[in-house]
Amino acid sequence: MKTLLNLLPEENKKNIQRKLHFRFFLWQLFLMCTLGVFYLSMLMSIYVILDFQLGSLQVAGEQYDVTYTEQGTLSVYQKKFKDTNATVEVIGKIEKNHFSFTQVFLILDTLLPEGVALDRLTTKNYTVMLAGRAATRDDILTLESRLEETVCVKNVNVPLSNLFSQENIDFQIDFEMQKECLQKSTL
Repeated sequence: MKTLLNLLPEENKKNIQRKLHFRFFLWQLFLMCTLGVFYLSMLMSIYVILDFQLGSLQVAGEQYDVTYTEQGTLSVYQKKFKDTNATVEVIGKIEKNHFSFTQVFLILDTLLPEGVALDRLTTKNYTVMLAGRAATRDDILTLESRLEETVCVKNVNVPLSNLFSQENIDFQIDFEMQKECLQKSTL
């Protein structure tokens, strides 16, 4: 068994007890300050992280808005291109089967003798009817022979009434153009 003897005077006991209470109070105050600083630093770090994320979300939102408007513009252009391509395709199909009588003018430009002047040119389907004036009968016969020699021309018809006169002859010539010569070649 142990017996403890306290030989300190009462005043020293109270002094020691006060010092002990003061140390305990300082320790608790230090602990509270340390916890306050710890929680404050945690709150500040959370605030900084959330502020950074908010800034990133705002930038991402602005980029999304820009991208969305650009996507809208791109969609409009794609629709325009699609419509234009569809229109070009329809026009291409029409033009592929379109007959171009410019080939007739090219042929006549190279075949007409100097004494022949055309007054009228009419077409119906693949038949071309020429009407004009020739200086001599030989000019009409020359034109007829040149038309018959041309690859794109067939069934040349020169009425006999054109050949009655010798000079200043009003004439009419009919001939058929081949379909292949009238169609435009597409690339």
